[in-house]
Amino acid sequence: MRAFQLHRDTDVTGFSGVGVVADGVVWPDGTVSMRWRGLIRTTVEASCLADIEAVHGHDGATRVVMAGTELSGGAVWTAV
Repeated sequence: MRAFQLHRDTDVTGFSGVGVVADGVVWPDGTVSMRWRGLIRTTVEASCLADIEAVHGHDGATRVVMAGTELSGGAVWTAV
């Protein structure tokens, strides 16, 4: 598993703010789960990371930043 954060440089919608706005994981099969950090904390599922970037990237206003370490699950995931 690979963890990532969604970094928003410009809030084009005026809703989520700027900075780290979501956390996510890319599962071993390539599917993605992402959790928004805002006041309304929803979870998004996508078939791949490219879909997350296409829907939530706002033409470069938001970036996917991968964590430095690949996660193997269990205790490692809990510690993150």
